Amino acid sequence: MKRTLGIWLGLFVVAGTTAMGCTSPEEDSCNIKTAGIYVQYEVFEEGNSARTRATFWVGDSPGGTFLTLGACGDTITVNGQSLGKNTSNIDHDYYETTMAAADSYEFVFSREDEDPYTSSVSPRAPVVVTAPTGASISRTEAFDVTWDANDSGSINLLIDGDCIKDYPNVLGDSVSDNGTHTVNAGAIEPFVSSDATESCVASVELTRENGGTLSSSLKGTIKGSSMGRTSFTSTP
Repeated sequence: MKRTLGIWLGLFVVAGTTAMGCTSPEEDSCNIKTAGIYVQYEVFEEGNSARTRATFWVGDSPGGTFLTLGACGDTITVNGQSLGKNTSNIDHDYYETTMAAADSYEFVFSREDEDPYTSSVSPRAPVVVTAPTGASISRTEAFDVTWDANDSGSINLLIDGDCIKDYPNVLGDSVSDNGTHTVNAGAIEPFVSSDATESCVASVELTRENGGTLSSSLKGTIKGSSMGRTSFTSTP
């Protein structure tokens, strides 16, 4: 049911975008001074690989006018590797590449006749989910989500599936990063009443997030995320 609803919603968004044009207007970075640029740097680390992403906006916050790097010498690299333009986002483009996981990630924004702008982030410890893995679990039963207790503080937990509501909340929620979290009996609910008798694959995603150090000459944010996943079958 959830997947069907998502497909219809996606078609609605695409249709709306086609009718109105791209949501975010686009500007050539060659026309904007560095003081007028806002950057978003992100690292998504999972297992032995990492996706690194950079998004550029005009102004003092994300949203509004997106910047595409022009032909005036503007470039973005991470650990010496160039990021390529990704146009798959329906709202705005961004720059991304995939690389081997590293201890730290150094983003370098280079502009002609200016010193490079260097920012860095080191994600937290890798997330290794140990349970549940491939089991069938009734929604009337309590069960534990477990992972390697190699960090502290908090971690974001999301359990999602076509026939169930997101747990603990939409897009997940922070729980104690102590290696175990108990899902109480009945805590995972059917997405709609007609899903009460349905079974579906449920994904478990745990994410640790960490801030980095942005160049003092730039406006924006930089963060690193360490993610781990597993799945089980959610049954009535």
